[in-house]
Amino acid sequence: MGFAERISSWRERRPAVGASSDAASQSLKMSVVVAVHNTGDYLEPCLASLVGQSLPPTEYEVILVDDGSNDGITAARLDHAAAVHPQVRAIHIRNSGWPGKPRNVGIDAARGEYVYVMDHDDLLAPEALERMYEMASRNHADVVIGKIAGRGRRVPPTLFRENREVCSLETAPLMESMTPHKGFRRAFLKQHQLRFPEGRRRLEDHVFVVEAYLRARVVSVLSDYTCYLHIAREDEANAGFRAIAPVAYYGNLLEAVEVVERLTEPGPRRDLVLRRWYSVEMMRRLSGASFAGRSPTRQRAFYTEIRRLAQDHFARPTIWEPLAAAVRVVAELMRADRFDDLVALAGFEGSLRVQADTEAWHWEGGRLRFQALVAVASESGQPAITIVDGVPVYAAHLTDVPLEASTARNPAEAWLQLVRRESRTRLRLPLEVVTVTDDGTQRYRVQGELDPLDVAGAGPLEAGIWDVYLKLRAPDVGPDHLRRIGTEHGTVSADRPALPALLGKDALAVVPYLTEKGNLSLDVGATSRLVEALRPGVATVHPGADGASSITVSLPLQLADGGGDGLRVVRALPHEVEVSGPATLRPAGRPDQVVLESHLPVTADPAATDVLVTLSHPHRILWSGVPTSQESPLLPSVPPEPSVPVTERAGG
Repeated sequence: MGFAERISSWRERRPAVGASSDAASQSLKMSVVVAVHNTGDYLEPCLASLVGQSLPPTEYEVILVDDGSNDGITAARLDHAAAVHPQVRAIHIRNSGWPGKPRNVGIDAARGEYVYVMDHDDLLAPEALERMYEMASRNHADVVIGKIAGRGRRVPPTLFRENREVCSLETAPLMESMTPHKGFRRAFLKQHQLRFPEGRRRLEDHVFVVEAYLRARVVSVLSDYTCYLHIAREDEANAGFRAIAPVAYYGNLLEAVEVVERLTEPGPRRDLVLRRWYSVEMMRRLSGASFAGRSPTRQRAFYTEIRRLAQDHFARPTIWEPLAAAVRVVAELMRADRFDDLVALAGFEGSLRVQADTEAWHWEGGRLRFQALVAVASESGQPAITIVDGVPVYAAHLTDVPLEASTARNPAEAWLQLVRRESRTRLRLPLEVVTVTDDGTQRYRVQGELDPLDVAGAGPLEAGIWDVYLKLRAPDVGPDHLRRIGTEHGTVSADRPALPALLGKDALAVVPYLTEKGNLSLDVGATSRLVEALRPGVATVHPGADGASSITVSLPLQLADGGGDGLRVVRALPHEVEVSGPATLRPAGRPDQVVLESHLPVTADPAATDVLVTLSHPHRILWSGVPTSQESPLLPSVPPEPSVPVTERAGG
């Protein structure tokens, strides 16, 4: 069951009233602390997810801390939830302006063995607390992190690739996850007096989380179950989306840096922690479209604060040397005080686009075979990476940049990403990536197979329109790129089309097609579109030796994994008589056709062309036509494509 389906069932799964609060305080496993302020309607799904947990209500508590809401709605809803659900408590405080103080109030009031920090507009999966507690308890973890999924929010790209029972900063990419959405052993928090900085400020979660990471003996990461859905609100009212004031922001970052300097000695551990901030909070703010699009005054303000912080606290080359070329070049220009070149580079980076030539998109053994040659270049055609004297160089048009800064040395990763239009459900399929340098630039040949009956272990594709994207992660050319596959942003040179297909014992219909914009999509389970796509099929009636008729139907169709089982050919005869027989598959002699043959039990005039021949599967008509010997070209219908493409948005 997907996250959306779980959410829809939470309201109906509310647990019954449990034991008394005194008894519960002796056995509480988890406390969930939620800082709340003027949440309004966004609070309801959050509350539903909290009271619908698989843990009995006597084993966990929810502490809702209202930071002085004044919308006339939120405070009353909190009190109502506390009155209805025995595991819910509501605390009201004066407005502090930011989540730090209400979180601290909630932690002080918590009674559970572990304290989980949650935002008021996010969702917790039904088994999240139970599963996280089980992992944390068996490892005596100080910190437990459940898998986070994002809806319009950036989430860790590699941390959740596998379960990590026992890990640390040195053995897992923990610095990818700096949000507070984690479970902390309450005794651990008390022992080290860990508190969130209070008041209106930024990066209070970084200050808290980095100290927890540095002090923790054991961190556990639960990756085989999505525990938390981090949501970007439609009104963009999440605190993390508010505009940044450079002086205050980097003053707050300095507080986190000082925590690291206090708890570590100069060396690999300190470098590892500082490297994340140097790359994400500092160099990324000086690069790409976001920096290029700022006013000159704002550009200079960010540059001044970042450069000052870098000179004072990030001077060790071992901090930036392991980073990707796109980051090292920005850092080189900043250290050399080449502000104008930095602005020009940001414009170049902001114009970088993925262009893919789709070289293969056809069926092989019931799987869609995909292959593309992918290039990354600016709008003017300048490649992101050029081969110079045999060395791959990022932004080679820049002068006086040392090769140790501009040399590309990181492998790329790629995925097919399928997005269902109706629900925005996303599925990712990893692709094999091979670097290609035969034209003097660095490109990537990506390939893989898509099995519609089992996509990345998630089972068969749900019925609907699935738009196909290519996601490229090439660190040396900057942030991830997400592009539609097809002719809108590239080319299609594949010489074999991907035909309609019937797959599996249930004959799942899959119709690949190009949209009006020239992009690849899959129509799954739509019988009407399958009928349209099979319209060029040819039916021929043959007289049998015993005088009975047989019919062959030649169709532009792929069958695999039992997709032809249960197919029948039905022929309508005069006087409203119908005869039918099972269809058997035989080779067609060409890769873009399948021939189905059926022997019908009655005689018929093979020359008759005014009678209907129908190919059917239980409860569905797949194709209808009159016997003919004329083939026509494949002209499937073209469904419209949404005017707004899927985008990936970076969040706090």
